[in-house]
Amino acid sequence: MTIDARITQAINEAVAEAGQPDTLARRLIAWFEAVTSGNEDINDQATTARHLEVLFEGTVVENDDMEDED
Repeated sequence: MTIDARITQAINEAVAEAGQPDTLARRLIAWFEAVTSGNEDINDQATTARHLEVLFEGTVVENDDMEDED
């Protein structure tokens, strides 16, 4: 089973609106598809931790407050 196209679109829009790279959206969508197809168990803590680590590494964080401290 694949995820609904509206969910895919929403993920892409949210990632773009947040100024995040397209790869982050692709990774999120791939994970959702793996879970909905039954290839991965969202309750498997080790697998979830691995996916979250990949997502965190792919997220761009800008801290404007630190620039003000210089």
